[in-house]
Amino acid sequence: MEITMVLHLPRDVASVPVSRRVLDGCLETLGVTPDTRADIALALSEACANVVQHAGPDEEYQVQVSTGDGRCVIEVVNAGSGDGIALTSEPVPVNAEHGRGLKIMNAVVDNLQLSGNDRQGTTTVHFEKKLDWLPGATGEHLFNANGHH
Repeated sequence: MEITMVLHLPRDVASVPVSRRVLDGCLETLGVTPDTRADIALALSEACANVVQHAGPDEEYQVQVSTGDGRCVIEVVNAGSGDGIALTSEPVPVNAEHGRGLKIMNAVVDNLQLSGNDRQGTTTVHFEKKLDWLPGATGEHLFNANGHH
């Protein structure tokens, strides 16, 4: 079984906490542990903030989430004409105002990938996180049921 959610959001700073709270509410309802939810919320906030910062004006972006097989897979897709973002191994200066977001994400999630930045302007930030469940979690029951009742 898989649960999927897609949010179409305006390129506006106010959309960042909205996406974070919607996803956190869903994960809380499924019974994901607070620590796991906090890591996902932090990574999602950073990914959305990057898109809002780098997207062109008057554009939307998408947050695509799927849960299944004990994992949460998230893609933040900017289909606009912005200037793009990159994940590098270069150290970020301590006093830098920007550039830490992808490093932070990489520290708290699994399988962080960045794709796109081509002439079409589509950039996708993809990351995954193993889900840890609270005892008796609804989500764990649903995913383990595999349609058998």
